[in-house]
Amino acid sequence: MQFVTCVTIVVTGKPDRFPGRFTSSLWELHMRMTLQPRKLALALASAAMLALAGCGGGGSGGGTPTAGTTGVPVTVVDDAIGNATVCLDKNLNGICDAGEPSGKTDAAGNVTLQVPTEDVGKYPILAVVGTDAVDAKYGPVTTRFTMQAPADKPAVVSPLTTLVQSQIASTGATSAQAEASVKAQTGINVSLFEDYSKGTTADSQAAGTVARMVVVTTQQQASTLSSTVGTTAIDGAVIKQADLDKIIQNKLLEILPALLTALADPSVQAATTPAAKEAALLAQANALVASPSTGLTTASVATLVAINNQTAPTATVVADVPTAGANLRLLNFTDVNNWVSRVFVSTLAQATPDASGFQRSVQRRYSTQNGQTAAWTNIGGNPARQSDLHFNGSAWVGCALNFENLNTVRNAQGNSTYNDCDNNETGTSNRASFDIAGRTMLEVYNQVNAAGYQNLTISNPSTALGTATFPTGSKLFYQSSTSQSTALAYYPGSGNLLNQYSAAVSAGGVASSQPAGVGCNSTEFNNTNGTASVTLESMIAAMTGTPCIFPQGSFTYNTQLYTSPDPVDEAWSNSTVGIGTLGTAPVGTGATAPGYYSGNTRLRVAFKGTGTNPVTYYSCKERFINSGSPRNCTAIGTGSYTITTQGDARVMTLSNPPLIATGLGYQRVFVERGGKIHLGYKNNLGTTNSARLNLPATNALLTQLGLPTVDVNVPLTLTAASYQSTWDLTSSVLSQSATLNVGANGLGTCTQGGAATACTLSFTNLATGAFTLAGINGSTTGTLDFLTSQVAATYTTPAGTFTGLRR
Repeated sequence: MQFVTCVTIVVTGKPDRFPGRFTSSLWELHMRMTLQPRKLALALASAAMLALAGCGGGGSGGGTPTAGTTGVPVTVVDDAIGNATVCLDKNLNGICDAGEPSGKTDAAGNVTLQVPTEDVGKYPILAVVGTDAVDAKYGPVTTRFTMQAPADKPAVVSPLTTLVQSQIASTGATSAQAEASVKAQTGINVSLFEDYSKGTTADSQAAGTVARMVVVTTQQQASTLSSTVGTTAIDGAVIKQADLDKIIQNKLLEILPALLTALADPSVQAATTPAAKEAALLAQANALVASPSTGLTTASVATLVAINNQTAPTATVVADVPTAGANLRLLNFTDVNNWVSRVFVSTLAQATPDASGFQRSVQRRYSTQNGQTAAWTNIGGNPARQSDLHFNGSAWVGCALNFENLNTVRNAQGNSTYNDCDNNETGTSNRASFDIAGRTMLEVYNQVNAAGYQNLTISNPSTALGTATFPTGSKLFYQSSTSQSTALAYYPGSGNLLNQYSAAVSAGGVASSQPAGVGCNSTEFNNTNGTASVTLESMIAAMTGTPCIFPQGSFTYNTQLYTSPDPVDEAWSNSTVGIGTLGTAPVGTGATAPGYYSGNTRLRVAFKGTGTNPVTYYSCKERFINSGSPRNCTAIGTGSYTITTQGDARVMTLSNPPLIATGLGYQRVFVERGGKIHLGYKNNLGTTNSARLNLPATNALLTQLGLPTVDVNVPLTLTAASYQSTWDLTSSVLSQSATLNVGANGLGTCTQGGAATACTLSFTNLATGAFTLAGINGSTTGTLDFLTSQVAATYTTPAGTFTGLRR
């Protein structure tokens, strides 16, 4: 009688996935041995088959157990995929090479790899799904694709484990960190390492839908790029199929938000049969691949493959010597009077690692409109957002001008970790570097755009750049940044405070059945936004999800009458709170209106439903006039809320947001602090890719465009345009409210009681915001605090003060 011994090794802790790339932590091996006797068959072939069967798991070609090997069972799924080639990718090249443990899956997607014991848990699992493979649910595979699983999670290989492994490979994260990031981005509520195809819960089915969308998009993208196999990358390397696999997988990580938004499309949601759903997913995948913002083109491949070659685990890159420098992160150039830029700078001292191994950099933002330049650092798309506050783990803080962000020194593969604005965002970045000295600016610009990078844009580039070339020392960086944590945050301005209506208005109802001046017919509803909320509990009580219902709506805009296509006009602002708007269509501006509605979608929430702390989500139409008020909402999902204490604030977060909310790019939170409720946010995790120029290249380009150059040793200073905003004022000597509107030129206009009033604003110190103001019933001196958004001033005549907030 022959005895076949099978050894299973279960790995826990952090494995050494990429020897020489990361420092391995101590990890434990727990061994479980089973001894299974098997009868020796009469035929040698049968004996070999029995020996393989004794090791558990199905599949063929996994190899007969030998001394020093361990059976590693693997299941490959979209649904179960049979006849896929599975291997241990020891050289991390995305190919099942000769000599690497490999095998073919059976019809149930199972195979057992015989892996040298010393290699168990060290290398990722690769599954090559060719056109000879069969998916148990979707049939024969028509377009080849590959999937991967992390080294320490080899049991299941799926589209979801592929997302996790792609993030591990590009950022150096652990499998737990990468899984948490992907789950946060997708909203999947089951383990990404389990076989979701065996699950019957709604969460498992949702995971399966995301996975299928990943596969279909991968296949469609692969088809569009197939002609580039065998051509040459910009580094001279011949492009292989495995190179395409990698750039497609990296792209999927980048476009996850768009992919989830596609799943929320009505065509997908309305599909009631498997065939209809598959057709809807295919249509959405084709749209993603065809879009310049989400798809790859054949023109992009040569650059993207060269980037991956440089940042591969086996690549060796010479570390940069610390030096003063900069990189241009964003440029949107129309002409010398209209442009936007964003640049990271480091002095020599900041670039030199400190005792903890951290380098430092300062972000500088500029926005020029009609020749007036606003300058600020760190946060948001306009200067006012510099005053955003975030919870850094112990306190609510903002970031001062010239705040120093932290990053570690890049390793040989270009990886670094970063901490922006005191834990406002942390993550990892990966960078490839190319020498562009002597190349024409136009050639480099065209190459960057062809590769799909859209952060550097120049109007009429042929005219603007001409035949200018980059000087000695010029480098082009391709950087991929992946956030691993983002903070709870809010803007403290007056325009970001939450208001609520009285109980009579919040109750809603049919307006025609209510007396004049009452409820939905009241002055409160028609002429105000209610009163300021002071506690989360009062906000919850007011947001009942009961609209004010009016007859079919209409309005006149620029002499033209617009009538609602809906038979009734439901107004929902009285009893729901907004969590964001999808779409960028203009509201209340232009020669004509697109119709009664703008075309944008308003997402809102009410605190109603079943269970503990219930929430109901709504999708609402946006009326073109009245600041785009939400109309005719439809319930699109349910969830719950949680209230926690964060420092000196209470914060409400919402669970289970609908897929469509992914398109917002953030999660809405509500911050109760200082007797006010602020509309807060928590930015979504994700991957962003950008092309950047180093300091010599940046200054050469800026000079060519006629823009100011970068001096890393001169700190950023505020300009008059940095203060542009509306500042709401409350005066101790006035009964009426007032506003001070600061323009991009630093000049002011004023209103009092809603009517324009003469005033003259003069800044006496732009660094502090000190000013003098003649008007609004007297002369004042005070300060517009750029960082806190607060106004404080004293009347010189008559006696008194006024305070206020930036709107």
